[in-house]
Amino acid sequence: MKKGVLLVALYPSITWALQGVFLWPVPQTVESGNIDVNLDKAFKINAPKELDDAVSRYSQLIAREQWVPVPDPYKDGEAYVNGQRKAVVAGSTLKSLEVVVNEPTKNLEFGVDESYVLNVDGTRGKATLQAPTIWGALHGLETFSQLVQARSSDDNTPIQDYNDEDEVKNNENTDLFIPETPIHIQDAPAFSHRGLMLDTSRNYFPVKDILRTLDAMAYNKLNVFHWHITDSQSFPLKLENSPELANHGAYVINKKRYVYTKNDIQNIVQYARARGIRVIPEIDMPAHTASWGLAHKDITTCSGRFFLDQSNKWSERYAAEPTTGQLNPVANKTYEIVNKVITEVATLFPDAWFHGGGDEPIYKCWEEEESVRDYMQEHGATGDDLLHMFLNKELEFIQNNKKTAILWEDSVTNNKLPISKNVVLQVWANAVTEAAKKGYKVIASHANFWYLDCGHGGWTGNDMSYDEQTQPKIPESLAKELNKHQLTDNYRPSNWGGSGGDWCGPFKTWQRIYTYDMTYNLTTAEAKNVLGGEVALWAEQTDSVSLDGRLWPRTAAAAEIMWSGRQDKDQKQRDLSDAMLRIFDWRYRLVKRGIGAEALQPLWCGQNPYMCDAAFPDAFKDE
Repeated sequence: MKKGVLLVALYPSITWALQGVFLWPVPQTVESGNIDVNLDKAFKINAPKELDDAVSRYSQLIAREQWVPVPDPYKDGEAYVNGQRKAVVAGSTLKSLEVVVNEPTKNLEFGVDESYVLNVDGTRGKATLQAPTIWGALHGLETFSQLVQARSSDDNTPIQDYNDEDEVKNNENTDLFIPETPIHIQDAPAFSHRGLMLDTSRNYFPVKDILRTLDAMAYNKLNVFHWHITDSQSFPLKLENSPELANHGAYVINKKRYVYTKNDIQNIVQYARARGIRVIPEIDMPAHTASWGLAHKDITTCSGRFFLDQSNKWSERYAAEPTTGQLNPVANKTYEIVNKVITEVATLFPDAWFHGGGDEPIYKCWEEEESVRDYMQEHGATGDDLLHMFLNKELEFIQNNKKTAILWEDSVTNNKLPISKNVVLQVWANAVTEAAKKGYKVIASHANFWYLDCGHGGWTGNDMSYDEQTQPKIPESLAKELNKHQLTDNYRPSNWGGSGGDWCGPFKTWQRIYTYDMTYNLTTAEAKNVLGGEVALWAEQTDSVSLDGRLWPRTAAAAEIMWSGRQDKDQKQRDLSDAMLRIFDWRYRLVKRGIGAEALQPLWCGQNPYMCDAAFPDAFKDE
């Protein structure tokens, strides 16, 4: 088959209807035609007053972005004449987008209807967006913005050398248009909980970074910002009823205390809500609380120790990572402070959900404390008993504040504790099936797929495992068996040089992220227990400098799985080849929108679709 044929014939594996528009995430249903419609110079969006902020935002984005797709799917095809795509252009312009919302005052909460229907009729110069709620309308506005393109230069325009000033120039006279109308899009999310977790304890992120992250989340139709605010390394949350926790526990550099104030939180929550994003706080406990001990040493155990003992055995650790410290489960003062913290945090964050942490308790840390040992001996208590006692009290405090509690899965899947089914479990280490089949509601975040910090090597010091000058040899008998099954590289990764201390390597590529099936091995009934998922960015090796590149565009891959589903409407598994061209363009568009998304491929690959595939593309095979 020759390259100079029409796109549909050349690239039959493309499954989305709009051939020249790379929507992300892909809508559930798309129908399109072949008529382009120009946006009128006075184009405007008419919507209910509840959407005033969004209308202003998207009006500015559409005018400013002037997007020309980076991949050109029409290039060298029959639909191309003299450097311009051959298309019928509607006689009239598109003067407005009319937005209709059935219930504009519906609250933003889990399970709220986020569906929308978008129609663009080029021949009639009419566009409508209908949604049951403003939250669905926000997603419809995002999709509409992605439909709009700018006219590319024709062959008569001379090619000039690039210079940096070109990046800040916008041509106000550029014609904007929507291709391939009439367009009918009917869309709704596959999962109600579509989140991103950011850890702001290991390293601090200024508010502007969080706001930019919320922008990118809205572009990708994510609706939950899970804010892991505190941990062992720092307590950056400045509370009014317990100011000493941040005063002593927050990072201080050059006489500046790195904290989030009440005003910061209100700003972030309001900014997120305007973009259809809920903010769920996490105050991790009883482990991961060394920073509490800087203000209240009497409520923590094993604080300030090296996280391993001198044997360096993992089984003898005091914490999962530096630094050590857990809340004392037998001290009354512990619960007084915990209750104060949960109560104030619950008032700062209006969302109905509250994450209480609960992961990675190390019983050795508790057993170092005399008061804990005495309690255990007197009551015949085990480490599991202490954990259960603490979590029960923590959950009571959360529920007293009329919040739905979330915990990391550990207490149920690892410690086998009888935690109430009213508690949502976030799965990170075990298969979703372990919690979902027991009847728990689940948020899927498995580290093997959706931990974005993985694969960057170790961050601890004096790790001599890196000092390998020759590649380790596999025992001969084992090598023969591995070679027989072509599994040698699974046993001995190509990046030899020690384990590197990276427990969850390798790096999670966007392809790996895109293949996560959150309901794998679940029945239809059991799959209903999966509320959605979250990507997670633990920040041991991330700060403002690297934030955007760690998150994007890999988080976009997860966003499509959560919005569009792992399978399409025909229950066919979504294909990486289909996604590649769209996410390639989407990455460049995110950059244009101010998000520092990392590159996925050489530019050449996007300009030559499928030529960078790992295997010979089906699109190029002779019929």
